[in-house]
Amino acid sequence: MGKGWEDEILSSPEARQLVELHTADVAELAIKEAPKASHKPDWTATKQNISAMVTLYNQWYGQVVIEAEPDVRHAMLQERGWRDRHGRRHPGRFYLKAALERARIE
Repeated sequence: MGKGWEDEILSSPEARQLVELHTADVAELAIKEAPKASHKPDWTATKQNISAMVTLYNQWYGQVVIEAEPDVRHAMLQERGWRDRHGRRHPGRFYLKAALERARIE
C-alpha cells in the first residue's frame, strides 16, 4: 500500500454509506436525549433543530448539526448550562454528550 491509501479508502462511496449510517445513529440518539418542552413542540423546539449531515473533505465526515435556524439558540445552553439574569446557575443536561457516549464503540 502506498502513501495516502487511507484517503482513497475513506473517500469511497462505501465509506460514505458507513459514515451516513453512524452519523444518523448519533443524531437519532441526540434527538431522543434532547430535553422536552412542557408545551407542544414548535419550530423553536430543540428536537426540531437537530440534524445530521455528511461532507467530503479529503475523507467523509459526519456531523450532527444543532440549530441550523439562526433564531434558535437555546439547544447549546441546555447542553452546557447557563446563568440567568439574577445570576443563578442552571446546570446543563449534557444530552449531546450522552448521545455520543451511547454511540461509542469500544
